[in-house]
Amino acid sequence: MLFANAISDNRNVRSQMFNNQQSIKNVPSNTQEIPGYLQLYQTPPGENISLTEFDEIAMERLKLLKNFENCKDSHPMHTEEFKNKFRKTCDKIKLIVFPDLKPTSSEDIAELWRRDNIGHFILRLAFCRTPENQKWLTQIEGDLLRFRLRQEREVVVDSSLSAVNFPIHKLSSEEKKEMEEDLEHACQVLSIDMKNKAFYKVDFIDAIELIRRGSVHLKKGFAYFPFEDLVTILVSKMKNTTMAAMARAFKHLAILEEEGRLLPRLARLSNNAYSGKDYNGEQADGSIIITRHMIDKLAVRSFAPCMKQMHKNLRLNHHLKYGARRQYGLFLKGIGLSLEEAIAMMRDEFTKKIPSDKFDKEYSYNIRYMYGKEGRRVPQTAMSCATIILNNPPSATDCHGCPFRHSEKQVLKQKLSGESILKKGQVELIVDLAESNQYDKACTRYFEFTHHLEEGGLGQRITHPNQYYEESQKIIAERIAAKHTSDSQTSQKSEPKEEQMDTQ
Repeated sequence: MLFANAISDNRNVRSQMFNNQQSIKNVPSNTQEIPGYLQLYQTPPGENISLTEFDEIAMERLKLLKNFENCKDSHPMHTEEFKNKFRKTCDKIKLIVFPDLKPTSSEDIAELWRRDNIGHFILRLAFCRTPENQKWLTQIEGDLLRFRLRQEREVVVDSSLSAVNFPIHKLSSEEKKEMEEDLEHACQVLSIDMKNKAFYKVDFIDAIELIRRGSVHLKKGFAYFPFEDLVTILVSKMKNTTMAAMARAFKHLAILEEEGRLLPRLARLSNNAYSGKDYNGEQADGSIIITRHMIDKLAVRSFAPCMKQMHKNLRLNHHLKYGARRQYGLFLKGIGLSLEEAIAMMRDEFTKKIPSDKFDKEYSYNIRYMYGKEGRRVPQTAMSCATIILNNPPSATDCHGCPFRHSEKQVLKQKLSGESILKKGQVELIVDLAESNQYDKACTRYFEFTHHLEEGGLGQRITHPNQYYEESQKIIAERIAAKHTSDSQTSQKSEPKEEQMDTQ
């Protein structure tokens, strides 16, 4: 009986989803003319698209968000440096981010708005499965919306409010005049600016962020604010709507009959949010050959905290469990350690506890498998931060995973405090970032502080342990080269003085 009821409920939900799709297709044309982001993405796409286009649009959107996040981490938003850097990353992306980059053809513009809307809703589905993913997507989409709204002309944003399913009322000249003095003082607006300043009102519940800042006029349950704060209200509304929609989507994913088609694609999007370089162990010509005897020194200078943790555990316990062997082994492969050196390194440690023949029988196969020499013979790439954080979380006795994600606050604080190079304030900042689920940002700050860079000095976010290693080695090489140049110049300056002393 319960089984029959469950089937009936699923059918009802599917029927409702189909009806929603039909109603979306019949949306009046005047709302379709307004870009989806100006409607706060309240109308899902109701058309059919191919799987090829699905994949292309989804990856395009994800790449845009990652580029935006990287730019935001290196420069304050809305500065010219940020805009110029972000503009360059948008050149090859088929989305309209800057209004002045719109195509001339109305058909092309409509197509780009269509891709924008579809991409947003695909990522909603892909990132609705975990709280961390939901929070990341909501935050970064909110920041992107804030940036885009501030690029638009006031008249464009104002005209789009009619399409937003959200009660926002623009004050008439008479209404503004009645409370002009109150608005001027509460919203901190200069008297000379009041005449040309537009004001709006919403229910005070929808203006909590402005009330918290104290930059809003409250009267009879309504909040009054100028256009500059309208963006804050719209972004807050969009974020709340997105979070609620993702919670509903997560419940409906289980009953979608798309196990073989759609669901694997959504999983790949969220589990492989990393869209940068693949570290498969292939080294460029002229690269330094890494040997097992160099690993101890490299671990101290250039390993990310996750890899440093596993290396320390390997040296201390002469063993790594499967999760750590795989995560650490692929990382070593990614930095250029050869198969022979990797096997020799692990054998040297493991055989301090077990016989050599047991190592060959139980452990060497997995190492050769990672290098593509066994099984399907497909070389594997090193794990990105997203894969490490979202897949195979460590138990209490494991040492793999991400320290910023999988360590308790006090444990993380203790680990960071053990780094003599980190100051107390820096430790607190890193721990706070980890507590707020900004794991990549916490790792980036750790990198910057341990490499004597200013906060934001790296100019990008760490999203891969091998990226951490690569950037560290670049900085070390640049400093060594600068020191050699400085020493050479000092030596050249001192040579004439020595000659003069000899002649005397």
